Amino acid sequence: MRTPQGPDPGPGPRPGRPLLVHGTVEEWARAAESRGGPPHPGDTARLRGLRDDRLRRRFLASRLLLRTTLGALAGRDPDGIALARTALGRPYAPDLPELDFSLSHTGSLLAVAVVRGGRVGVDAERPGRRMSVLEHRMCTPHERAGLDARGLRGTARDAELLRLWTLKEAYTKALGTGLRHPPRTLGLDPADPAGRPALPGVAAGTLRTATHTLPDRTVVGVVSASGFERGSSRSADDEPVP
Repeated sequence: MRTPQGPDPGPGPRPGRPLLVHGTVEEWARAAESRGGPPHPGDTARLRGLRDDRLRRRFLASRLLLRTTLGALAGRDPDGIALARTALGRPYAPDLPELDFSLSHTGSLLAVAVVRGGRVGVDAERPGRRMSVLEHRMCTPHERAGLDARGLRGTARDAELLRLWTLKEAYTKALGTGLRHPPRTLGLDPADPAGRPALPGVAAGTLRTATHTLPDRTVVGVVSASGFERGSSRSADDEPVP
């Protein structure tokens, strides 16, 4: 099956090093619709709960992008890849325990991060937001002091806050908890006294953060950690929905 701008991962990500793939809702929704026939059997129940056509198209697009990416990495037929979600809504592929992945969308953008033998989270945000109004809710004292020490003001401060926000969102997605940990209570800088919640089952010191700026200036934050054994280290929050 030919799909738009399908991923070309080569040998695939090395253990603990994430692969980032992105596309648009429009192109992947068109690809999904062009296949004809009913949707993937695993998606039928979720689709029944989506009444808005825009949400349905985004769901179909994201599922096709996910399956195409995972299929390319695992050497599998994308249509044969089952997708499930944990009790907290974190997606996973039951038959591909060696691959962990995360999905984000903003506007028409879809972004997928995949890691082999680890945990990963991704978050995408469009630029131009006035992040300073959220600063007191999202930053630790250590982070705010760092921004002040760098003399960041106005749009420069907003840009740095947006970068930090995407990384914190990505980290909570890697944790699988969403924003159950308030952003101001976790710091991604190892020197931050606020520290960070532990990723279950990962090796100490393997946390990696990366920020990517796409051609349209969308900011994508990726947080990953290696050493996670899904089969033996799942937390209660990682259990699949019944």
